[in-house]
Amino acid sequence: MAKISIDSLVEFGDTFVRKNLADIPELQMNLVTLPAGQSLPAHNANSNVRLLVLQGELTVDVAGDMITLGVHEMADTTTGTPMQIMNKSAVDTAFLVIKTPNPES
Repeated sequence: MAKISIDSLVEFGDTFVRKNLADIPELQMNLVTLPAGQSLPAHNANSNVRLLVLQGELTVDVAGDMITLGVHEMADTTTGTPMQIMNKSAVDTAFLVIKTPNPES
């Protein structure tokens, strides 16, 4: 087993920071930091998606159903579902995005 520093796996977006933690055919897992008041663009899920909040709070629009997730809470959806991830809170939010299978495989 190799030791990997996740600091070397960083991608900076306009409104977020993403670290790719796993990238194999069966699984893609990213650690995302979303600053207070920011959101990701609305999109259709390109795989089965599970979100797990590690810090802060997320609001997720899943096909028109607004879900608020706190620390250690999860939500999931299936491929093709319309969704948008938002941080409506006053603090930065960190969360895992777990996709099965990996949409880029």
